[in-house]
Amino acid sequence: MTAMNKIALAPTTLPDTKPLDYIDAAIAGGYDAVGLRLVKSPGLPYHPVLGDAPLIAEMKRRLAGSGLQVIDMLSCYLQPDTKVADFEPYLALGAELGASHVLTMGTDADWSRLVDNFAKFCDLAARYRLVATLEPAVHRPLASIKQSVQLARQSGRDNVAVCVDPLNFIRAGEKPDDLRAIDPKLLPYAQVSDGLLGPGEPDPALLGRMGPNQRRLIGEGVIPMTEILDALPAGIPLSIELPNQTDRVYAAGDWARVTVANVRGFLSGYYAAKARK
Repeated sequence: MTAMNKIALAPTTLPDTKPLDYIDAAIAGGYDAVGLRLVKSPGLPYHPVLGDAPLIAEMKRRLAGSGLQVIDMLSCYLQPDTKVADFEPYLALGAELGASHVLTMGTDADWSRLVDNFAKFCDLAARYRLVATLEPAVHRPLASIKQSVQLARQSGRDNVAVCVDPLNFIRAGEKPDDLRAIDPKLLPYAQVSDGLLGPGEPDPALLGRMGPNQRRLIGEGVIPMTEILDALPAGIPLSIELPNQTDRVYAAGDWARVTVANVRGFLSGYYAAKARK
């Protein structure tokens, strides 16, 4: 029954891992797909790919040989000083490597400018048949799914989507029922994770400037993943965003196995329970 959801490995699960080792870890873990970090994200490790022809060729070879799909590329940040055209070579590379979605972060508190830049970004992404997929986070100006849906609609573009990160979703004070009001076309895939809330959370007064996430394996946190899955479109791909926050050191391939086993075990129980109803 778990085959109903394809499982993707998100780069944030293995943040320090170099591109080829990361692909090998996904293969070792038996994943169906991967996300690829092709653009530098603030505060996160980065291993450049753009312009490295031998690396790109080898990434293509390993992806093709493994059958791994590329579900998305990470991450384009729309900031106050963003020049949208600067993203073009990265989008071209993402498309070349097979990505279908490009994760997009809103880090500009000026809503009008954010809408304008996002619309321009969508137009640029469309040249490469990429879907601009908004991922809100409680420590950024674009902090909630509600805001992301509004931004997608105000952009007036068709190649838009929203990616639910369960931990950020719950920390933002949003509830599973909120997802049922969203057009399923805006939710082509989602992340899967568990974690902890900070003291007093969710607190709307802190939205957009909360502290870092504390992620945990599924079942070790407080996120109602079952209810979130019930509210999301059935069978959509799920991207695992579970960096190692345990006291134990794991090799990349070993942690990839731990996380995929954890999620598939959860999904097996989830679908078994649904079958009994």
